[in-house]
Amino acid sequence: MNKKILIYCIGALGDTIIALPALKAIRRHYGASAHISLMHEFRPLNSASPSTILAGMNIVNEFIVYKKHNNHFREWIYLIALVFKLRAKRFEDVVYLAPSERLSSSVKRDALFFRLCGINNEIGFISFPSHVLYPVYPGGLPAPVQHEAMFLLERLKCDGIDVAEESDLEKPFFYIPELHVNEARQWLSKNRRKPSLPLVAICPGCKEPSNVWPVPRFVEIGHRLVQQGLTEIVVVGGPDEREIGRQMVETWGSGLNAAGTFAPLGSAALLGECSFMIGLDTGTTHLASAQGVPCISMYGCQKEPGRFYPLGKDHVVLRNPVSCAGCRLINEPCPVAGHPCMMGITVESVWAAIKSMQTSLFGYQNAG
Repeated sequence: MNKKILIYCIGALGDTIIALPALKAIRRHYGASAHISLMHEFRPLNSASPSTILAGMNIVNEFIVYKKHNNHFREWIYLIALVFKLRAKRFEDVVYLAPSERLSSSVKRDALFFRLCGINNEIGFISFPSHVLYPVYPGGLPAPVQHEAMFLLERLKCDGIDVAEESDLEKPFFYIPELHVNEARQWLSKNRRKPSLPLVAICPGCKEPSNVWPVPRFVEIGHRLVQQGLTEIVVVGGPDEREIGRQMVETWGSGLNAAGTFAPLGSAALLGECSFMIGLDTGTTHLASAQGVPCISMYGCQKEPGRFYPLGKDHVVLRNPVSCAGCRLINEPCPVAGHPCMMGITVESVWAAIKSMQTSLFGYQNAG
């Protein structure tokens, strides 16, 4: 009888991509015959769920979606029903790929939940000490930390799963069905004006207010690229960036607007056609890096540097050190006047990174 394994992962776009090396290691450990189910939070229809990202990769056989409720009574009823649902599936092992920052009390609570589901063999239920998660310099500012993907692999390694980092970190991290690749290529073939030039993606959108970089600065970067004449620009993003992309292309008098045109896998396929991308701390950057596309990314100082950077090599991450670094602000606008950690990243610093990237990729000695 095939072994039945349950994986717990939150399931947001960036979290799923970051978990891919660990997911590959889990499948390798249990073998092709194991039946692996992945349980994740409900995702809105316009976002990429794990089932979308993992399509065609032969890692997960089944996806189990759970939904949080604001009403405590309904939440308890739902959890009880979920316990019985999972018990009926008779999983033998549960593998824990929750975020590394999960509190010890939360990890213990989650372990208890899965024991109630009849799963006694628990893998990866490890909480990391605060000095490992949140290292600081002598002055108290956040110090670099290892990537979140490495934290997840470390969890597996501690419980006996072989982690072959080189193979698990090979790019591209996930397979894009040919349908989406063809869709992106056909769209480019129809819309490109300068198909002989390398394609560069500009991705101005992000969900979290604390990660925003001003659109006029993206516009200025685009102006310089157009004037330079060495690349063609495509604006990539979701429906929320459609109008911004239209205005940017209209202002430049050049370039393509793909924002809101594709589902996440289509956007990933489009990014895979680009020489490099320019963006922010958001899922689009992770989509690009997962395809092996070099990223120039502007990151704030809310968290420790390194944990959620684009995974892999050849990326450039720009940060502006500030005295209020480590505020851990995520879903709210910055209360400090001028939002210095993001606003302090200048157009000139981004432009210098672009010229360096062009020299590295294309050999341009005088990129302009």
